[in-house]
Amino acid sequence: MPTQDDYETARALALDTLSKLDIERCCTNAGLSPELVSPEIKRVPIPYLGNTYTLTVHNERIFFDDTSGPPKIPDQVLLLHYLITARGVPVGDEWITFREVPSGPFYYAAFVKRAILPLGKCFGARPSLFDEVGQVIGQVSPSPGDKALKILALPRVPVVLSLWSGDEEFPPEANLYFDQSIASYLPTEDIAYLASAVVYKVIGIARGAFPNSQRPQP
Repeated sequence: MPTQDDYETARALALDTLSKLDIERCCTNAGLSPELVSPEIKRVPIPYLGNTYTLTVHNERIFFDDTSGPPKIPDQVLLLHYLITARGVPVGDEWITFREVPSGPFYYAAFVKRAILPLGKCFGARPSLFDEVGQVIGQVSPSPGDKALKILALPRVPVVLSLWSGDEEFPPEANLYFDQSIASYLPTEDIAYLASAVVYKVIGIARGAFPNSQRPQP
């Protein structure tokens, strides 16, 4: 697992990289709309998991606006990498698993631990919780799986959480799906981090929908 120092180093590198790119083109490719405050200052609102964070570009200085509450450093790294990596590839309706992203099999064990297992533990026995969560974030659909929740984590990065009901022979199962364009918007390590962030966001919403005695466990 990356340490705080690792994330701070990654943020510094990402800020340096982004400062050398055409921010207008980066925003266009990422589906974002920069706001011109003055000839020297642009602000970039970034919708992310139900919140909107503001990235300010002041000449060559780039920073997250503290007045709106900056995201956590790992999330800052994710959002910066999204701007840097985005290629404007059309997002369709063809879904792949994490195993199918570049180097996905290498990171798969960690991905299962950080995303699939918590999702299955919280929702596997109670798939109807997706209906509760879908009233707050995302859209419930009947597939893939027996029940699914589609969440637009970033403007061009949909994530689908899927559940399969168990029976007497097999326990419930869970998985996550991404649009096949995902590698044109995020590096693989960030895809894994995003999946975990989505899962725990949904778990947090599910917990809030019930009194303490009835809350699902992650």
